[in-house]
Amino acid sequence: MEDRVVAHFKDGKTQRGFTQDFRPDAEIFHLLPSEGGGIPTTIRLEDLKALFYVKDYGAMRRQVDRAKRFGGTVPPGQRTIVEFRDGEKIWGYTEEYAADSRGFFFIPADPQENNTRVFIVNSSVKQIQFED
Repeated sequence: MEDRVVAHFKDGKTQRGFTQDFRPDAEIFHLLPSEGGGIPTTIRLEDLKALFYVKDYGAMRRQVDRAKRFGGTVPPGQRTIVEFRDGEKIWGYTEEYAADSRGFFFIPADPQENNTRVFIVNSSVKQIQFED
């Protein structure tokens, strides 16, 4: 299955494309350019801040409007606020967070947001807060 993603790197760069081989336990995965064609780029997981699974690419922008609170619809998982080392914060839900793992999947708090889920690399996290 091909996933539409935007890779956000720890150095601030972003790359849009498709992946068929992302696995949280792998060292690398490949990103095919979003424009179609081209040569896949090999991405090292440790270079990533997070991998955003998106509905569509929309405008290329670094900061997007994201919910800064929890809404009425509650997906499974624990309410979570993640602050990245670069200062960005995101609100959402996690089901299987483990501090000693490479990373974890995160569901955004707002189901209307363009991101459907996010794989967050633990080494890019400054602070994580769980709410009841």
